[in-house]
This record gives sequence, structure tokens and C-alpha cells, in this order.
Amino acid sequence: MKLYLPLLLTLGLMTANAFAQQQVFKGATLYDGNGGEPIANSVVVVEQGTISCVGTDCAIPESAEIIDVSGKFLTPGLVDSHVHYAASGWFDTRRIFPMLREVYDLDKAQDYLRQNSAELDRSYLCSGVTAVFDTGSFPWTIALEETSVGSVEKPRFVASGQLITHDTHPAGKDVLRYQKYENTREFLPMGSDEEALGSVAAIAASGSSAVKVWFTPPAPQQADELRDRLSVIGNAAHRNKLLFIVHVETLKDAKVAIRAGADVLVHGVDSTLVDDEFIKLVTENNVVYQTTMTVLLDGVTILDLMNGDAPHFDDPNYCISPRTRQLVRDGYEKLHGPFSQNFGPAQRQALILSTGANIFRAQHNLKRLLEEGGTIAAATDAGNPQYYHGPSIYGEMELIQAAGVPAREVIVMATKNGAKAMGLEGTLGTVEVGKNADLVVLAEDPGKDVAAFRSITHVMRFGKLHSIADLSYASEKAVD
Repeated sequence: MKLYLPLLLTLGLMTANAFAQQQVFKGATLYDGNGGEPIANSVVVVEQGTISCVGTDCAIPESAEIIDVSGKFLTPGLVDSHVHYAASGWFDTRRIFPMLREVYDLDKAQDYLRQNSAELDRSYLCSGVTAVFDTGSFPWTIALEETSVGSVEKPRFVASGQLITHDTHPAGKDVLRYQKYENTREFLPMGSDEEALGSVAAIAASGSSAVKVWFTPPAPQQADELRDRLSVIGNAAHRNKLLFIVHVETLKDAKVAIRAGADVLVHGVDSTLVDDEFIKLVTENNVVYQTTMTVLLDGVTILDLMNGDAPHFDDPNYCISPRTRQLVRDGYEKLHGPFSQNFGPAQRQALILSTGANIFRAQHNLKRLLEEGGTIAAATDAGNPQYYHGPSIYGEMELIQAAGVPAREVIVMATKNGAKAMGLEGTLGTVEVGKNADLVVLAEDPGKDVAAFRSITHVMRFGKLHSIADLSYASEKAVD
């Protein structure tokens, strides 16, 4: 039988029994995630949640559901390989300034997120994101990984659980002292080799898929000791068959992390321009380098708060939940005064200058790394204030393209390479036989401009096709 896509969804034929029969996407221009030429008038056959044929001449069983996508564009589901489900997209879960601890209760914020993680799942699918890597959160997020495997209602989820760090500086996040939930710390210590090994053991026992070190610049008197300890942690992570992922903030520490065995650098280098030594380390060690450039714009959020401006939601399909929108609106009212009092004109000017410089260096570095054969994954750090779960991926991809990266290469970074960062390149990230049927249908051509991902009309997660109109919150009262 043949059903056109809008009619198919209107009739509700894609319901709980997603695997009732084969589904065939027919007629779209396909970008398969490998970076090659697109396939015009493509055919993609889906069976039992898995892709069984890709090309132009696949045999189509008479009983198959034909999903006519002629004139549309098809890509793998997007992968955001750096998110935090224990962070809301606002300052209630990222209390980086002492004044915020008087405004927000972290335990209450975590209670809400833990009980309502389906809101984030919906926001991601609504944005075309079918897989996410939670690169450090409270332990409750780990259970979300198992329930995502084979799910048709939530993105494939990989969790790294608690982070390991040496940072206890009271002027910064003061992570070991303040960030607690249910008497469980979000961060674990690495004050000695034994302590670090104990932290790795705890993470491994929790069921995490990765060990993450949050490695801020160490004090000079401890620098050599702590940098050596990265290798202790990396070796222990790999012995436990876990990905070793590292947050660093300097070029020197990025090199140290790679030598210590890092599989993924969870932030790009933006503090300085990269050199030949770094390029060689990344490429020869097959390290995945994440972009996370949108979060470099956090100074803009602070300036908006100081100026008393209204919040901005870059959310073309209304995928951000009404609760999150209201949380942010209320936060702008609550925090305008405190931010205005704590940041003077000189600090405002410094924010503007540093934001521009950091973005320039980050774009330069990723472009150079790409030209030298590095593996780069699009990633957002979603969950930080005003970097929202789901649609933040659009701005990240557009910043990558603005660095001079061809749109087709950006697609690879946001699909295939993201899957590699998660350790799941064998099951998702490209449109190939045997991979999960995680697909995005677009009205516009993403191979010409990645802004086309804003024109998403449908997303398939493991064989179930969802209309973006159904996933969107556009009809709900609290939406602008």
C-alpha cells in the first residue's frame, strides 16, 4: 500500500506497534552521514527498528508501508554528544555564583528533573536529536541509559555519571562542597592516586559507560602531580572498559589528557590557538574533539540579565517545555537585580571582548583540526543556563559552518562522529544497513546549509515515526 507522509500520520498508523511491518522511505535526497555525495531519489527500508536496505533499487515488499518523502531530505538522527540531564537550562542547577545559592534549592531542582526526564526526551526528539551523551551528572541519570536502549519514545542515552575533579575553589563552582543531592556528590575526588582509583571504582560500580575528569587549571604547586594522576585515572577507566573523557581548559592540559589516554576531549580548545603537536596528538590517538561553542556565549546571557532584557528562546519548532520557559522568565525577574549589582561596566566590557575572542579561537582551531584529519563531534553542553536541551544543536551546527566547514562535513560531525564519541558508532550515526532506524526528514537541503535542520518535519526513533507537530509544545498556553 502507498500512503503519503501527512496522511500516514493523520491516520495514526505509526502507533505503539511500530514494528508491525516494513517501512520504506521513498524519494528523498539522502545524506547518509558518511560525508559523500547525497543519494537522490533514495530508498531506505526499515524492519524491526533497524535499517535493512539503503540505495535506489531496494526491493520493496508489497506489504510495506510506503512513506513518500519525494522532494524532502533525509539524514541520520542528530547526535548531541555533550549534554547534562541533571541541568535544566537555567541557573537553578548551575549555581556558579554564590548569590545563586540563596535563590535556588539544588535538591528541589534535581527532584523535578529526575521525575520529569521525559520532558527532555521529548525536547530532543522534537529537535531531531535521537542520541545524547550525558557527560557528567548526578548518579540518578545512569538508569536512563538502560531504558533508552530500543526505546521509540526517547533518544538513545549514554551516561557518564559522577565526575572526578581536583577543583574545590570557593570562588568557582566549589563542586565538592556544594553540589550534592540525596547525600551523593556529583563530583568525586582525586587528591591521591588511591583516592582517584577509588573514585573510578565507584563510577564503574554505578553502571556508568564513561569516566569523566573535570580538570580545571591546577595550582602550580600541584600541577605535575595532578597531571600525572590523569594517566592513573585513564588506565583504570580503560581497564574497566569505560570511555575516558576529559574536560580541560588549556592547550597544555589538553595535550596531557590525550597522553593520559583520553578518548574524548569534551570541550574544544578556545583559550589559545592549537599547534602542530596538538594536531598530531589528536589525529594519531584517534581522539574525538567536541566543539561546544554555543556555551562560549554564556556572557551574552549574563549581559542580558544585567540589562534587564527579556529571555530569548532559539527554538523554531517550540521544543522547549513550557515549564523551562517559565523557569527562565521568572529567573530573569529574580536575577536582574543581583547580576546588575555584582557586575560593573568594566566586567561587562570584558565579557563582550572575551566572548568574541573565544569564539574566534574555537572556530579557527576546529577548522584547522578538520583540515588535518581530526575527528570532530558537534556538541552543545546543553543544560547550562540558556543552552536548552534539544534545539541548542542548531546553533552549534551553524557556528561550526560559520568557521568555514562545509555543510556536509557538519552533518558528519553531528551524526557519525557524535556516535563515535558515545562509543556507539557500530549501531547508530549513519544511514547504513544494520544501524538503528534513527532518521530525520527535512523540508530544506542540509547539504547546502545546516540551518535546514530548523525545517525538520519528522523524526524516526528506532523505527517509530514522529511528527514534529505532535512533539512540539506550540499548542500549549505557556509557549510564546
